[in-house]
Amino acid sequence: MGSVKAIFAYLLFALLAAAFFLVLLFPEQAVKAYIDGRLTAIDPSLTMTAETIRPATLPPGLKMTGIDFIRDGIRLVHFNDARVSPDLMTLLGDSKQARFQARLADGTINGRAVIQGTGPSERVRVEADLSQIRIEQLDRVKTNDRFTLSGTLGGHMKLDGNRSPKGGSSGSLTASELRITLKAPFFGIAELVMGQADATFSVNRQNLRLQSLTFDGPMAEGKISGTIMLKRPLGQSRLNLTGNVKPRPELFARLQETIPKGFLNPRALGTRGLNFRVRGSIDDPDVSMR
Repeated sequence: MGSVKAIFAYLLFALLAAAFFLVLLFPEQAVKAYIDGRLTAIDPSLTMTAETIRPATLPPGLKMTGIDFIRDGIRLVHFNDARVSPDLMTLLGDSKQARFQARLADGTINGRAVIQGTGPSERVRVEADLSQIRIEQLDRVKTNDRFTLSGTLGGHMKLDGNRSPKGGSSGSLTASELRITLKAPFFGIAELVMGQADATFSVNRQNLRLQSLTFDGPMAEGKISGTIMLKRPLGQSRLNLTGNVKPRPELFARLQETIPKGFLNPRALGTRGLNFRVRGSIDDPDVSMR
C-alpha cells in the first residue's frame, strides 16, 4: 500500500511541477512569433501586440490580454482579451480546428477556425458571430473627422481562403440604435437617427462588394449597393455606389425648409425618394443626385 501511495505522490508532484514550469517558462515570445508569421502570410503589413500571452486550462489553450492588431504603424482594432482553445482530437490530422472568444468594445466575438493542409497549399476557414459591439468605441470610427457613429453591432462573418491575400470573406452585419452625427451639417441636418441598418457584403482581393445596405428609422429609409476598391491608406479607396433614400415626415419637413426651391421636387421626394450616386474616394466622396 505504501508503494502505491508513493507512486501517486510522485505522480502528483510531477503534474504540479509540469504545471508550474508551464506557467513560468511558457514560451510567450515563440507564440507571438508564430502568430505574427500567420498574419504576415495574410498581409505582410499586419502585426500583433499583446500585454500577456499565457496558457489556459479547462479547456486547454491560450489566453491573451490587451491585444492590438496594427497595420503600417496604425492600430486597426483593440481586443480587451481573447482565448483560443484547439480541438485536441484534430491536432494530429490534416484538418485542425480551434474555437476562439474575444471581447471587443463591450461586445463579444465567438467563432471557429479550421486549418487544412500545410505550406503553400494551406487553407484557412474562419466563421465568427459578433454581438453587442459598441460602434463608437472602435478605433477606425473614433479617428473619423467627418462624422461620429454610435450604436451596437452584431452579425456573422466568414473567411475562406488560403494564406495569401487571394482569400475571400463575406458576412452580414446589423447595426441597431444607429446614430450618425455630422461634423459639418448637410442642408441644416446635423444628426441622423437610422434605428437599424443591415448590410450584406463580400470581399475578394481588394474589391469589396456591397450586395445590400438597407436602413430604416424614424428619419429615413433606404438602400445602397455597389463596390469599393480598397486601397492604402483606406481613405483613398474608390467608391462606386448607388442608392435611394426616402425621408420620413420629420426629415422631409426639415429638408423643405433648407433645400433651395427648384432643387428637388418635394412631391417626388416624399413618394419615390431620392436616387443618388457616390463616386470618388472615402476621403473625398463625390455625391450626385439622379
